[in-house]
Amino acid sequence: MGKTTSELLIEAISSQVTDVFGIPGTHGLSLYEELRKRVSNGEIRYYMPRLEYGGAIMTDYYARLKGNVGVFMSVNGPGFTNSLTGLVEAYSEGSPLVLISLNKEFKYRHRKQLHDSGYYDLQLEMARQATKASFRIYSPEDVPIIMERAFRIALEDKMGPVYIEVPVDLLEEKSNIEDYKASKRIHRTLVYPTKEEIREALNFLSECSKPILLLGYGASRSNIISYIDKLGIPVLTTIRGKGSIPENHPLYAGTIFNLSEIPGDCLIAIGTSFNDLETSRWSIKLPRKILHVDPDVNVFNTSFNAEVTIKASAEAFLEEIVEKVNLPKWSYEVDEKTNIESSSSGITHDYLAKVLDETLSEDRVIIADAGTNQVMAMDIKVYRSNSYFNSLIFNAMGSAIPAGIGAKIASPERQIVSIIGDLGFQGCLNELITAVQYKVNFLTVLVEDGVQHFLRLNQKMRYGNTFATDVFQIDYTKVMEGIGVNVIEVKDREDLKKSAEEAVGLSLKSPTVLRVHVSPNSIPSRLLMKR
Repeated sequence: MGKTTSELLIEAISSQVTDVFGIPGTHGLSLYEELRKRVSNGEIRYYMPRLEYGGAIMTDYYARLKGNVGVFMSVNGPGFTNSLTGLVEAYSEGSPLVLISLNKEFKYRHRKQLHDSGYYDLQLEMARQATKASFRIYSPEDVPIIMERAFRIALEDKMGPVYIEVPVDLLEEKSNIEDYKASKRIHRTLVYPTKEEIREALNFLSECSKPILLLGYGASRSNIISYIDKLGIPVLTTIRGKGSIPENHPLYAGTIFNLSEIPGDCLIAIGTSFNDLETSRWSIKLPRKILHVDPDVNVFNTSFNAEVTIKASAEAFLEEIVEKVNLPKWSYEVDEKTNIESSSSGITHDYLAKVLDETLSEDRVIIADAGTNQVMAMDIKVYRSNSYFNSLIFNAMGSAIPAGIGAKIASPERQIVSIIGDLGFQGCLNELITAVQYKVNFLTVLVEDGVQHFLRLNQKMRYGNTFATDVFQIDYTKVMEGIGVNVIEVKDREDLKKSAEEAVGLSLKSPTVLRVHVSPNSIPSRLLMKR
């Protein structure tokens, strides 16, 4: 007899990744028995998060830092639905997460079973709305074909998640496949422009006298600095595009977050969707002539109309045109002076950002959770591609800690820093147990101010009152010490620099939280700057 579905699944997974994330359940024991064998012989490493929400986020960020697929395995029902937030985040951000979920026995699909969602196709239909592709395995022989297709789809065009569903009654069913060797490691495929698109781009660029580059998140994931050097024109980035160019590079002009207008006569926008938060709700004035490059055609002409649109990856487009153009050289720089001291006493957001920027290594990876800390984190510079993650679109609160764990597992040599507010911290601190268990050493900066700033500010401006924006406070130090996490707590401004340095040092050896008491009256100066 041939191999079982479980054997074929784990064979396919181990051919593509060295690390797997998942939470087991009664239904999936045979799958985990096959995984155990691979872990025992050193072929693969396994990480069990505390909850599927955190596990899916871990896998998403693992995939982003690794530049390849990440695999998360869940049980059906609540395991699947707990994973959905991470799945949608991956879809929003173009991350090649592969979610493998079980479903109840197919032959008894009309009968009530454990983890029953009430409708057999519910998981598959939900996943289809948040993935590039969704599959159900109907026989063991489906496994090799579907798994290879899933990995390829996740990594081609605009990368994104794929869902694979396995009925539990198939797991131990034997196939007619006796000697299965999964395909070799599948890598990301770049999207190259057509000859006609290249011709259009060159014609467009030939008419520019003051061209300027705008690089978004899609450009920040690749090393394109050699192409930027050859073009020799000013480079702006979106907030999510930080890292596309080192922030100490002579061509770096700044971010567009506080701009009311982008100068120049031609805008070359690469890898950006022009989302609302990065463009002041689309009020920013752009140059009249726009060339928009992205592997996802769905972002074209939705926020701003472009004269030329090109379906291509950032590096593929630049590779094709950089030797064919000689663009006019000029200079430009955004005035991004922040650190405007507020009237509040104590530690401000601006001062915390300044200290972190001075203390962290140049190989830093910044992950900002939802909230005011996202604005604060904009003032922390990055110097490499794939180094700055500030969602601003789906923007799930309570994701920075599991994201930091996944990022560190993928890139253990890099300095991973998760920045999170107190409400977000309360929502995902359980995953620090995962970090302690697997010795995933990274730094979490807890921006503790006791309030939800964005909501509070908006309430005051619109209604003159505040409600439900105070965060109930707990003794985070005792909780973290109980888990086994190092905690450095700092309340006074004069102690922040030393405390940050100490926390950075400790984070090299074990998971560490820098607990910073920020004044509740502090407002990041970027929010005060007139656009």
